[in-house]
Amino acid sequence: MEIPVFGKEQYPLNRESGLSYTISDIYKHVPIHTHTHYELFIISDGAAYHMINDSVQTVRKGDLFFIRPNDMHSYNFYHSENFCVRNLGFSTQVLRNVSLFLEQEEKMDKLINSEMPAYVHLEGENFRKVLDALDTAGKLVNSSHPRHARYHAQCVIALLLEDYFFTYDEKDPWNQMPSWLSELLLNMSKIENLQEGYEKMCELAPCSPSHLCRLLKQICGKTPTQYINQERLKYAVYLLAQTDREILDICECCGFSNVSHFYHLFREQFGVSPAKFRKTV
Repeated sequence: MEIPVFGKEQYPLNRESGLSYTISDIYKHVPIHTHTHYELFIISDGAAYHMINDSVQTVRKGDLFFIRPNDMHSYNFYHSENFCVRNLGFSTQVLRNVSLFLEQEEKMDKLINSEMPAYVHLEGENFRKVLDALDTAGKLVNSSHPRHARYHAQCVIALLLEDYFFTYDEKDPWNQMPSWLSELLLNMSKIENLQEGYEKMCELAPCSPSHLCRLLKQICGKTPTQYINQERLKYAVYLLAQTDREILDICECCGFSNVSHFYHLFREQFGVSPAKFRKTV
């Protein structure tokens, strides 16, 4: 399958400013694609399933993402909600200008080269502030002189990176996660490890199963089995939306050995059966 590259035929950047700005209401599947540019986008309303670099996330209002050119992603409409995105696209040169201004080479390098794109969840005043900042930049992108639009957008990008991606709230338990656990959860998002499940998680963890269980419960609010089932269901959503594979085949592919248990967990999580869910996407 040929993967579309957004920024060529679709949603190209302005040649002079190196920017684009779109506000999208999405009611249907957006195909998997990569980009010629970077993006900062925020979910301004609703929720969706976000397929990103072979993983599946549920994204919701307030999630702010930093997407790199080689990230491969798509959205699937969450069966009961509208989904609205504000998206500021910018060229490599624009990001280079921002990086030189911020003088945060190590943090920028980590942001650009991590396996998964960074994102943060915003609420209240922070959420409204980011919407206003992006909308103001967007108006200039679409109506102002390219140089003026670029200068303003670079200021907005610098502020968002500095405020939300280079710093964090130390009281948030997710930000107290040991690096080994972050790596473990990243590895457990891969389907070959999800298929093996709890045994594989224990094999990869550099600690006892009891310590792993306590720490995961403290940080994620889930036991290892609950976490694995959650990730398996995300992958099932991806297969239901992106392929025509039989539901029994999807059940087995995701690591569920019992189809009735799969149906029970899926209905508990999404409120519908896998078959009904497939008809909504």
